[in-house]
Amino acid sequence: MDKVVLKDLSIFARHGLFDAEAELGQRFFIDVEIGADLSVAEERDDADGTIDWADLVETVTKAFTERRYKLVEAAANAVAAAVFVKFRIAQRVRVEIRKPSAPIEAIFSHTAIIVERERPRF
Repeated sequence: MDKVVLKDLSIFARHGLFDAEAELGQRFFIDVEIGADLSVAEERDDADGTIDWADLVETVTKAFTERRYKLVEAAANAVAAAVFVKFRIAQRVRVEIRKPSAPIEAIFSHTAIIVERERPRF
């Protein structure tokens, strides 16, 4: 399966369990990896049959910021669901959300959540 990848999309949001996180907000970093059959785009050398990166950034940003989430897990799931709605060729999606400023008394690079979904089959 071919992949379309978006790495280190930086988005400011107010997600988190604590009131201070909602009030102050923080920066999150998002990676999205979409599994799809890109053979049509490859054979025709045409943008039809692939995923437009600008559309992907817009879709991820909207899904991540349109409401406040207490849990990053819920935000990641919303991003994955939005990818399936927007891009019909997406068969799989992996969403990683990194939170470098989690309110933990420790020294660390970041905390992260990874969700992996397959397009529901009806």
